[in-house]
This record gives sequence, structure tokens and C-alpha cells, in this order.
Amino acid sequence: MSVLRVPVSRRTAILLTVLVICLVAAVVAVLWPREHRLHGLLLDLELDRPDPSRHEKLRETFTRRLPSEIWALRNCSVTVEYAHFSTFAGEAVNRGKIDFLIFSPQGTPWHMYNRDSAPALDRLKDFVKEIISKAEVPMLGICGGHQFLVLALGGTVDFIDPAFAGKFPERYPKEALSERGVVLLETLAEDPIFASVASHPGSFRVVESHYEEVKRLPEPFVNLAASAMSRNQLIRIPGKCVYGFAFHPERCWDDKECPGSAITEGRRLLGNFLLMVARRRS
Repeated sequence: MSVLRVPVSRRTAILLTVLVICLVAAVVAVLWPREHRLHGLLLDLELDRPDPSRHEKLRETFTRRLPSEIWALRNCSVTVEYAHFSTFAGEAVNRGKIDFLIFSPQGTPWHMYNRDSAPALDRLKDFVKEIISKAEVPMLGICGGHQFLVLALGGTVDFIDPAFAGKFPERYPKEALSERGVVLLETLAEDPIFASVASHPGSFRVVESHYEEVKRLPEPFVNLAASAMSRNQLIRIPGKCVYGFAFHPERCWDDKECPGSAITEGRRLLGNFLLMVARRRS
């Protein structure tokens, strides 16, 4: 049986080839989006002297672990600078060279930030208020950083343990009530930060380590999650990429780090925040 061969003109062949190339390029663009170069700044809130090696694990989480372990961030190249609150001036942020800010955990009661440290902390609070009101720089506060964002906007922070209300210890007393270890949080509203973490109403696990908590949440922050012990666990300013986590999302991602209690929700929450930053750059 003979096969009917339909001659294809050279022009038609070229057009078909171009169409195939365009189709392949479109598929590649979807599967391998262009690289995002994101530059962050970690603001160290520790009362001790500046130390760029402090919070190294937190910086590594953003620069190495998130891009390598979360598929949606595979095309993100992330760098994170370091600055201590006592020396921070804000020039890089004001010049538009910073894509996001991270406010670090801290290990000293907030009432100890007095005398020499108080003016620098107040300057940083004013800076945060200005950025929130005028600019669109994403921010994430973690544990003490979450509390700092609340203090910057006029909220209140104090000991979880009512026995220490009105007292002013120099360090967090080991005997004081604290929220530690793996804790279950309940969602209070829907939000993009919960993508692949929890549906509302729902729950998710986090790693906690704090003696103080947010007592009064200032406007325009809203609370998105609560635990049985401490209510204001995950806060946000609606319409802005400004979040505060009372917990430590950078901890216990695998069984090697935390045998028998790997927590993947923290990785997804941080990944969602970084994806929001990347989308704002698109």
C-alpha cells in the first residue's frame, strides 16, 4: 500500500518550526521562571555588642536552606546582610537596596534596654514606623523581633508569668512560666502565609521559646494564630507584607536536628514569606 505524501513548503516548515520553538519556550518559562535576586537585612536586636556571627543559622536558613529545600524558591538567589540595632542607620533601606528586613530574636528582657541602648532602639522604632507608613519593604519579626514590631507601633509586651508582672529581672528567670518546645497553634483567619501549612479553621505545629509575650496588639496589626498559653502568635499588617512570628520557624526542620519531632510548618511559613517578597519584585 502506497503512502500519500503531502509536500510541505519550505515556508510552512519554517512556520511550524517557529511555533514549536515558541511552545517549548513558553513551557520552559512556566517550569523554570527567571531568577530572582533577593537581598535582605537581618537586624540583630540582642543587647550584647554587635556580632556578625550571631544568628548565623537564621541567615543560613534564608540564604541556603529555603532556596534548596522549597521547590517554588529554586530560582531565588538570596543574600542577607547583618546590622546591629545600636549602629543601624538605614541608608541601604532608604536607597532601595534592601528587599526585606528580618528582626531577630533576643535573649534579654525588654525593660533592660535602657540608658545607652534606649536611644538606638527608639531610633529603630521610628524607622520602622516610617517604613510601614511610606514604603513597601517586607518585614518579618521572629520571637523577640515579633515583640519589637509590636513595641514599635505602641503595643505592650510583658512576662507570660503573672508572678513576674511589675518585676524587672536582668535576665529571664528559669523559674518563670514560659512557652517552650513543640506547640499547637490554631488559625484565627485566612491568610497567604498559611499556604500549604493549614486551612482555616485549622492548626499547625511550631517551636516556641519565649518568656515574654504580646499583651496588647496595636493597630493596624491583626492576629492570625493563637496557642492555649499565649494568644498573639502570628500577626500581620493587612495589605502589607509585614509579619511577626512569636515562635521560631527556623528550628527543627528534620529529625537530625530534632530527633522524633521534625516540624515542617516553619519551613513553609518562611518559604511563603520569601515567595511574597519575590512576587513583589516581579
